[in-house]
Amino acid sequence: QSRAPPREIMTEVLKALQELNVYWKKIGLYNMKCRWTPARPGQLEGMINDGSPMHDGPYFCEESSAIIENDADMKSSPSQNVIKFEVQLYKTREDKYLLDLQRVQGPQFLFLDLCAAFLTQLRVL
Repeated sequence: QSRAPPREIMTEVLKALQELNVYWKKIGLYNMKCRWTPARPGQLEGMINDGSPMHDGPYFCEESSAIIENDADMKSSPSQNVIKFEVQLYKTREDKYLLDLQRVQGPQFLFLDLCAAFLTQLRVL
């Protein structure tokens, strides 16, 4: 939860997703569909330990991209490790903002590892 303005919260969320090499597509002002595929075994451990991805190059997409809808480029990577999730920012009754991450597809434990890395990027953990 945060009392920061929603635009500021979403800016920080997008920065954290970019650092974790997550693809996203905005489907509303405060709602996004996201997809993350580990580049290789141990990628999350490297990000959690030192706070930076273990490989070079940006893997994020512009918010207007339809990359989530088209899985044709996923044929070359193992689909069992693809994590699809949605991010939604809610306003609470106390005029705070609450960020919700909901797994849509993929292994539960890998999603939890990604959430831990995400919270670390946001400097919440």
